[in-house]
Amino acid sequence: MTSEAITIANASDISGPQPGIFESAQQAVEAYVAYANSQGGVCGRKLNLIGYDSRTDAGGDQQATTQACERAFALVGSMAAFDSGGARTAQSCGIPDLRAAAVTPGRQDSRVTYGTNSTKVNLFAAAVPDYFRSRFGGATKKAAFLYLNAGTAAINGRSIMRAHEQRGFTWIYKQAVDVTDFNYAPYVVEMKQQGIRFVEFMGTHQHAVRLAKAMRQQGFRPDAFVLDPTSYDERYVRTGGSAVDGTYVFINSALFEEASSNREMRLYLSWLNKVAPGATPTWFGLFAWSAAKLFVRLAGEIGADLTREKLLAKVRGVHAWTADGLHAPHDVGAKRTSPCVAFIQLRNGKWVRRAPARGWTCGALLNSGIGG
Repeated sequence: MTSEAITIANASDISGPQPGIFESAQQAVEAYVAYANSQGGVCGRKLNLIGYDSRTDAGGDQQATTQACERAFALVGSMAAFDSGGARTAQSCGIPDLRAAAVTPGRQDSRVTYGTNSTKVNLFAAAVPDYFRSRFGGATKKAAFLYLNAGTAAINGRSIMRAHEQRGFTWIYKQAVDVTDFNYAPYVVEMKQQGIRFVEFMGTHQHAVRLAKAMRQQGFRPDAFVLDPTSYDERYVRTGGSAVDGTYVFINSALFEEASSNREMRLYLSWLNKVAPGATPTWFGLFAWSAAKLFVRLAGEIGADLTREKLLAKVRGVHAWTADGLHAPHDVGAKRTSPCVAFIQLRNGKWVRRAPARGWTCGALLNSGIGG
C-alpha cells in the first residue's frame, strides 16, 4: 500500500475438478474495483487487484494465501471449497481476509477471516425446514438427502440434515456422492424403491443437473426437489432443461430477475459485463461484490491512516450488512449465519418467488452441533 494505491488480492477456485467453479467471485471483485476506481478509489487511492487461483485444493489455497500475504494489503471476495488450507497462513501474517464466504470450520475460526455471506457450519436457518414442512407436510417424513462427498459439501450436508431433523424431518435415505461419479441411476432407483417423496441435494449446480436428469430418466417425480443457493445459476437452467423444471431453492440474496427494482444489483450486473463481457453473474459473485463494497466502505471510513489492524477492528463492528439491499442481513462481525431466507422455484425455465412476496422470511437459528 502506498499513498497513491492500495493493492488487494482475491484467491478463488478457478481450476480443478470443476473448472471455473468460483471464477465469478474473482470477476465480481474485478468489477467492483473498476467501479470504485471510476468513483475516485478509496480516499483518492487507486485500487489494484491481484488474482490468484486456489485450484480447488487446500494446498492451492495455502499457496495463494502466502502470496497474498506478501503482495497485498488484504484478501477480498475470495471463494474456495478447501479454504482451510490458507487459514493458518492468513492468521499468522495478519492479512484482513474479507471473503464472499468462509466455508470450512478452520477458515471460519480464523481471527482475520470474515464473510459477507456470514456462515457457521453448525448454524442453519430454521426458516428453511419450517417452510418445506409446512408446504409439503407428510412428504418430509419420507425424505432423502444426497450430498457431494468432497470439501465443504460433506460437512455442511451432515449439519443441514441434523438441523432439518430438529424441525421434524425424517431422512429415510442418506447418500454421499463421489465428485467423479457420473452414474446417478442407482441412487434414484433406491429412492424409488423406498418411496421417497422429498429430495434435497447439496453440491454444485453441475452435479445437481446429473441427479435431476437421472430422476427424469427413471420416471421418479418426488413432491419436491430442493437445492441450496449454489444452483441459482443460469447454467443450471440451461444445461438441465426440462429435467430441472420445478426445482426449489432457498436463497439469502436478492434475485437477478428483480434487478429493475434493485440499484445495487444493477451496478453488479453492469460492471461485471464491462470487465468480463458475457460472464455469468452468480450467487457467489454477488457476495464477492458485497465483500469488495464493504472493504471500500470501511477503508474509506478509516481514511489516510489505514492499517490492517484498524480495518479488522472495523469489520468486527459490522452487523446486519446487506450491501445496500443486495442480500439478506448478515452479521459479518459476529460470524453468524443469517436467519433470513427466501424461497424460489424454477417454472418453465424462469425463477419465480414462492415466499415471501418480497424481502425475507426470518426465524431462529438451529445449532446442529456439527462443525461448530
